[in-house]
Amino acid sequence: MRTSRVFLSLLLVLALVVGMVPAVAETALTDGTYTGTGKGMHSNIAVTVTVEGGAITSVTVDSQDETPGVSDPAFEQIPAAIVAAGNTDVDAVAGATLTSNGIIEAVNNALNGTTEETSTELTIEPDMIVVGSGMAGLVATARGVELGLNVLVLEQSVRTGGCIHYAGGTVSGAGFKIQKENGVEDTPEAFYADIEALGGEGEFNEALAKRHTEEAGAAIDWLDEDLGVDFGDRSLVGGAYTAMQTLRVTRALGSYSMGAANAYLDPLNERLEQAIADGKAQIMYNTKVTELLVEGDKCVGVKAGDLEFRAPSVVLATGGYSYNEDLLKMAGFENVISCAPSTSNGSGFLLAQAVGGVFDNMDEIVNYYGGGIPTNGFDMYYQVNNSYPGMIYVNAQGDRVGAEESATSAMWYGQEESKLYAVISSNMIDKEQAFIKHPMMNSAVLENNGWDKLEELAAEGNCVYKADTLEELAEMIGAENLTATVEAYNKDVAAGEDTAFGRSPESMVAFEEGPYYAVVTVPYVWSGTSGGVRANEDGYLQREDGSVITGLSLAGEILGPSNILGKINFGGINHSMCATWGIIAAENAAELAGK
Repeated sequence: MRTSRVFLSLLLVLALVVGMVPAVAETALTDGTYTGTGKGMHSNIAVTVTVEGGAITSVTVDSQDETPGVSDPAFEQIPAAIVAAGNTDVDAVAGATLTSNGIIEAVNNALNGTTEETSTELTIEPDMIVVGSGMAGLVATARGVELGLNVLVLEQSVRTGGCIHYAGGTVSGAGFKIQKENGVEDTPEAFYADIEALGGEGEFNEALAKRHTEEAGAAIDWLDEDLGVDFGDRSLVGGAYTAMQTLRVTRALGSYSMGAANAYLDPLNERLEQAIADGKAQIMYNTKVTELLVEGDKCVGVKAGDLEFRAPSVVLATGGYSYNEDLLKMAGFENVISCAPSTSNGSGFLLAQAVGGVFDNMDEIVNYYGGGIPTNGFDMYYQVNNSYPGMIYVNAQGDRVGAEESATSAMWYGQEESKLYAVISSNMIDKEQAFIKHPMMNSAVLENNGWDKLEELAAEGNCVYKADTLEELAEMIGAENLTATVEAYNKDVAAGEDTAFGRSPESMVAFEEGPYYAVVTVPYVWSGTSGGVRANEDGYLQREDGSVITGLSLAGEILGPSNILGKINFGGINHSMCATWGIIAAENAAELAGK
């Protein structure tokens, strides 16, 4: 019975993904106050619904842990739309579909008296426990079931996938079939030699890198031929960030676009559903692992609160730490903000640390720039559009620090509080072009993000300063050199040459008239991190003294891309780590289980 219920719940998740949420009919309702929950993108959404005179008069969201910025339009629009319609037959908000559907489901459940319960009763005897159901955890599960293992998956959120929902489709390796189809000759040895040359000898875990380069190609073939991932036109690309001489990157759906990674997630979910139906797997949602059970040098299970689950093998596949401010600051930030999902909270890092795990390369990070720091701190809501004509970046003293048109995150390193101010004048404002962009939607722009948004933020005192004169603005932000900096910049604009940093004259506009604005900006991270937990060549956790905890495999981003690549970032590394080390973890477990 429990297996059937889990299977049905997964079918409901798929229904939510495609927007198939049954609506409450527009009929007279009994007056009263009702509460209910629904599954959002990452969290349960709790609502209170008030019915008066037989009609829905209010919908209030009581609690949720969705991604700020991305989910906000759904919380602003869906409750009001339900009240206006008198029922839940309303359209989801584009870009926040799963959050929208979660609100609708919560209202339906409230009015129907439906409650969702998470069962923690085991229906299988697990050979392997997988902590986390992102790509790495799902790969480990699928491969483990292939090898005859019973697999228990523990997921802290309400659905599978983790960061894969936001990811593009790239994956990398050496010697895989798509390379051969394109006439590219490659070997693991050549891949490793490039890592050593570009990443820096001694800057990475040599044993881990060698094993990764040896196995990554076969992992891509498994995705391709066994799992049936659609690789679109089956082409090769150099990859983003650092490009290697050999083409080692291919793309699910042939796409870089955010969401293309669902081409990995969909068939992995299908494998999970089938395994559950066959009695070979079980998944528990809303179940956060709080302790690893280690006896000597062997991991024997996990605890989730007061619950204890035991198995011969445990796979930590909890992803990275892009939503953990303390861990991010190990890269040297004084301030950093995040637009990553709250599930990327570094929980696996802390679990590993508690049993002797060591963090390596935490000073490395893939970060971006221009994130507006709101008054509520860590969550990112705004990103400055640095292509805005004439805008300059200045430090706390009011000095420019580089050519704005070619800004990189390096300009923020070493700055006081990791901050720079984006400074503009009113003559630069183009009401047809947004100044504030949405951080999670590529270059897409939210409505009302130009002049009106600057005015709104300035009035709130939220990361924007406004003054009628440059002197007043300089005093507000404590930048004693700002006036002189702008005068020098204006002189260069008139001369048609940026004598300070070589910025192209076409991108320069003089500061002519007030009011003037200074927007606080800091580095921000998306969903990828670089540091990781130390592991040996088999992916088992390795302590500072070199001892290994057998049965405790690490898979995916928790291993740390920089522990494999050193001081470079190579396109497709995260999906490659998920596939490669998910498979290795499952094969480790099969060996320990004698299967």
